[in-house]
Amino acid sequence: MVQAALTIAGSDSSGGAGIQADMKTMSALGIYSCTVITAITAQNTLNVDHILPLSADIIKKQIMSVLSDIPIHAIKIGMVYNNEIITTVSDILKNSKIPIVLDPIISAGTGARLLEQEFLSDFKIKLLPICDVVTPNIHEAEILSGIKIKNENDIKKTALKIQKLGAKNVVVKGGHFKNNDEMIIDTILNDRGKFTLIKNPRMKIAETHGSGCNFSAAVTAFLALKFPMVLACLMANKYVHNSIVNTVKIGKGIPVNNPISSMYEDSCRFKVIEELAYAVDKLTSIKNFEKLIPESQSNIVYAIPNANNIDDVAGVSGRIVKAGDRSVPTSGIKFGVSRHVASSILEYMKTNQLVRSALNIKNEKRILDKCNRLFRVTHYERKWEPKTIKNREGRSISWGVSRALSKNPDADIIYHTGDIGKEPMIIIFGQNPQEVVDKVKSILDNMKF
Repeated sequence: MVQAALTIAGSDSSGGAGIQADMKTMSALGIYSCTVITAITAQNTLNVDHILPLSADIIKKQIMSVLSDIPIHAIKIGMVYNNEIITTVSDILKNSKIPIVLDPIISAGTGARLLEQEFLSDFKIKLLPICDVVTPNIHEAEILSGIKIKNENDIKKTALKIQKLGAKNVVVKGGHFKNNDEMIIDTILNDRGKFTLIKNPRMKIAETHGSGCNFSAAVTAFLALKFPMVLACLMANKYVHNSIVNTVKIGKGIPVNNPISSMYEDSCRFKVIEELAYAVDKLTSIKNFEKLIPESQSNIVYAIPNANNIDDVAGVSGRIVKAGDRSVPTSGIKFGVSRHVASSILEYMKTNQLVRSALNIKNEKRILDKCNRLFRVTHYERKWEPKTIKNREGRSISWGVSRALSKNPDADIIYHTGDIGKEPMIIIFGQNPQEVVDKVKSILDNMKF
């Protein structure tokens, strides 16, 4: 059964925070997200230009409409701009048995106030007592508690004070606490009075847009999945840490968290393995392919989009080898194998991101003649490789491919004639492994054995 969660929050037109961030986060964690919009904001990564709070009546109707139909397993409360909204949300949810996560949205990362100052008291009186966990950052914790945080002991005092105001569990996020240059420490106070600290290395990144929303939405998602409170917070912390690592500079202002980066990457990796496995099966079933396999064996690789290193490139673990009159893969598909062919595709992608697959075959005159007749071909000579490159492990292939592409950036085939201890090689490139397999078939169809 699909678990569902409800987020009650403002709409962020930049897509980095609010309802939009909550939906991305919950979806990435496998939760069906329902929404209640409390306010419409006109904002970007630089500032909040305008706020239009919705009426209490339409907010009430949104909540009741969802709850009357869909089984909700956890609720998040985000931006509640004024007393009307605070009271409406509190009145409807005060007797709810559904776990409630309260994210005290007082101001945006760009500085604009998202909770009117005169309604702070109402916020504390009406919403803190109905929530199962509240997730303030350092500044929000100071405002809610009235305690100026100067050290880590003050953070604990703050959490205890907020708990006395009615919140069952409190998580004080430490990202804005500048007294520790090396670590970020999030402090969890559970409903039994026990503290748990979550420590992460401080990343060299400035303020980001959406991390608070991502965290509270992730806690909501894990509670909807029935995880215990503290474990839900620990898992949410790990999830958001990854979204911050993958922060994107999308506008002119502060960077935006990327909460769906892991979901996108996992999807890409699955598709890469699936397509490559199919292509290997097709490749090894082509008649006479074994005659193209060099002494150092062959491998076919496929990179995820925006690949950065060899761990982003999949290939046959152990390579494709000649076995009599057949060709066979010696093992399955894995990421981070076949350094030479993987290095070639990583270098090619610097010129053309669409070309993500490559295969090495032997370099013989008659094979090369067919390649020249059928495809766009370029080459490099390993004997001209500078010593500074040759002496650096793993740099030779990148240097050669870059040199060859400088002569023909649209090449289908790159070859070299070898060097002392280095076998001559042809590398076939394509946008995907099926295209590479098709090129191999074209070469073999035009040859006689």
